[in-house]
Amino acid sequence: MTGATNRRDLLAADRAARRLAQTEFTAPLVLEAGAGTGKTTTLVARVLAWALSAGWETARREVAEREPERASELDRIAAAVLEGIVAITFTEAAAAEMESRVAEALSRAAAGEASEIVGFEARGIDSDDGVGLEERAHALLAALDHLTVRTIHAYCLSLLKRYPLEAGLHPDLVVDADGAILEELVGEVVEAGLRTAYTRDDDGPLIRLARYRIGPRRIAQTLRLLAERGVVSSQLDQDPFGPERVAELLDRLRAPLDRFHVLLGDRLDGLPPKQIAPKVARAVVATLDLCARLDEAAELSLRTIVDLSDSLADLWPKNRLTRLGSWSKGRFTGAEEKALAGLDGLGEAAGGLRAALQQFQRLDPLLLDPARRALAGLLAQVEREMRARGVITFNGLLLEARRLLAEERSVRRRERGQLRQLLVDEFQDTDQGQCDLVRLLALSGSPSDRPGLFVVGDPKQSIYGWRNADLDAYEQFLQAVVEAGGERHSLVENFRSAAPILTEVDRSIAPVMTPIAGLQPGYERLVPCAALVDDPGFDRAERAPIEFWVSWARADGTAAPCEEKTHVDRAARLEAEAIARDIFELRHETAAEWSDFAVLLRSGGRLDTFLAAFRDAGVPFAVARDKSYFQRREIIEAAALVRAVVNPVDHLALLTFLRSPAVGLPDAAIIPLWQRQYPDLLSGHDRPSKALLGKLRKLVREVVGELPADIPGLDAIKGWDKSLLAGTETLLRLRESFALDPTDRFIEHVRSWLLLEATEAARYLGSFRVANLERFLRNLETALDRSGGDIQSVLRSLRRGVAEAREAEEAVPKEAALDAVQFLTIHAAKGLEFKHVYL
Repeated sequence: MTGATNRRDLLAADRAARRLAQTEFTAPLVLEAGAGTGKTTTLVARVLAWALSAGWETARREVAEREPERASELDRIAAAVLEGIVAITFTEAAAAEMESRVAEALSRAAAGEASEIVGFEARGIDSDDGVGLEERAHALLAALDHLTVRTIHAYCLSLLKRYPLEAGLHPDLVVDADGAILEELVGEVVEAGLRTAYTRDDDGPLIRLARYRIGPRRIAQTLRLLAERGVVSSQLDQDPFGPERVAELLDRLRAPLDRFHVLLGDRLDGLPPKQIAPKVARAVVATLDLCARLDEAAELSLRTIVDLSDSLADLWPKNRLTRLGSWSKGRFTGAEEKALAGLDGLGEAAGGLRAALQQFQRLDPLLLDPARRALAGLLAQVEREMRARGVITFNGLLLEARRLLAEERSVRRRERGQLRQLLVDEFQDTDQGQCDLVRLLALSGSPSDRPGLFVVGDPKQSIYGWRNADLDAYEQFLQAVVEAGGERHSLVENFRSAAPILTEVDRSIAPVMTPIAGLQPGYERLVPCAALVDDPGFDRAERAPIEFWVSWARADGTAAPCEEKTHVDRAARLEAEAIARDIFELRHETAAEWSDFAVLLRSGGRLDTFLAAFRDAGVPFAVARDKSYFQRREIIEAAALVRAVVNPVDHLALLTFLRSPAVGLPDAAIIPLWQRQYPDLLSGHDRPSKALLGKLRKLVREVVGELPADIPGLDAIKGWDKSLLAGTETLLRLRESFALDPTDRFIEHVRSWLLLEATEAARYLGSFRVANLERFLRNLETALDRSGGDIQSVLRSLRRGVAEAREAEEAVPKEAALDAVQFLTIHAAKGLEFKHVYL
């Protein structure tokens, strides 16, 4: 088959699938939409086609039956149409975009331009009621607030709030968005639990954990992680070392052993017995014999797993596991090459056996048992407290909504009765729980009671594994769709990328994207749309549509690489500088906007290197999320100031503030001041007084007189004592303002009394520092207002942000905010479009 014929066939199947999306509203339909194939347009076209045709007629009949007096009211019919549509998206931004696109499509339909909407077909629209397409569109547009477009979490929250009694939850349910409430509650529960455990005489699980040197902090971290991930205490009540569970563990180990043993056969018989490969083979046989002996034991229990773990540590030292890893990657020694190379399936078998053995070696059953028992009780207490306070985590929303629909038949029936069309976007990024939710709503029960189901996803774009996205669950769900009489089709026409881009994707991705059940889908070709099929891509300013760069340190200033390998840090700096320079040149050579450019990173590990290069090059940038925000010097110092104001005994925060540019305390003066109890003098005061300021002046004069005159650099900061006293007095005034003034007034005093922004503006990259400070103070004002008087929670958040380098959005100067190069991880860039991309 020629390329042109293949392209025609692919496009014909693509267009048939798009037509089906606008005409089939009863049977479940799944479209696997490749990147850039216009899935949002297809979703919007389906909403439009349903609302203007079959949905309108369905709503007209239902209104006539329920409210005959309103049967001819277009606004009531339009509201009924939209109330029956629920669209679930992956992000709030996607939800907002879909709502906007539906509104735009209805506006064009009302203006008689429905046929101009890409993919929309006006056929099949019945006007038996005498109301034309434009009139229907006008009415739908006016009733658009009845349309439900939400993230899965927002939908679950609305569901639980509609049925709080059935769900057994507080009617005023609050979502713990940032985990602050959970963290505080976990701290309280752990503290109370340890206080009780440490005062008792029995050898409880918390005492046993203490013997492993596992203390309050690690217990609290683990407990918080379990609660955030949606693990419930009842799951921890199950003994992982009961006879049935131990038998399962043995089977899980034996399966890859058997496979590897059968595959290997006698391939290694000719190798010297002292070589590592025969030792691996003997270890496989010995491990199989061990599993057989354990099977014959009178009872399978915790002791079985302990004995097995000890034996595996002896049978499988690190060098044997390393050899399995080498074989899994097709790497062999000279002797092994002859015996093993070309053995079909060896790599997969070796990798599977290595993973199973490593799992057992990481298992510490003697620790797991007390940890499970201790955490089960603590987690149960956290669950009771969260429920009593009406607080729920994001994962809790999904778990409770699924439980509600699964256990409450009347709720499930009512929800189905209100739904006419359920649309789900980015379905490949769902987990098993989310699949269950959609299945309960749209695939269970009798076909006549189910809403129409339209699912859009692309398994090739499943990238959120750490959020529990499960490709196996996706495949199982699609199988359930087919079993329910549904269909599965693909969209392959790409409206985003020029032909050279798609050709390169074919060349580089197709050979390696082979299907692996439950882990990786097969590759599916994308074809350019008619407008882009002859597009050469960007080829101006002596650039090619696709370029591959190699970063190396040049030898003697020439283009030749050094003989020695370029170190990874040096390579990163070279790459960052080259990209910044290239963007700067392209911006001026092609009159592009800064916002036309994006730099995509695998992770944020080397982000600082790139940002430094862009600052030096004068290229404005915007960073979506960055762990370095809370590591910025201006943020550390501003956070320390706030802590020193709110908590007078936080001497570390006081020291950080005094050493900041706002005060400028020299290091040579720190020890003399602390020896004279300078911080203690400040700890007991929340406002300035003449007596206190007099004591401080005297103390500072003593320190000035005591310091040697020959301290390097001290001459350059003459007057530091006056700055110290002024800064200290301002700190005391801020404590008084914090106690007496409204939040906005206090924040304004922080800005004006210390001139933080003016000080930072005078430093290197001052505009970026000022932007960060503005964001910090704005967020601080919001946090203080929301705290409800709980200042400690605000302090904990500040300390945690600095200590853990939490992710936050780095600010950019106002002049760069609207037009800046975007820095994103590859994951965060999903679905976005840019003219120039550096990967």
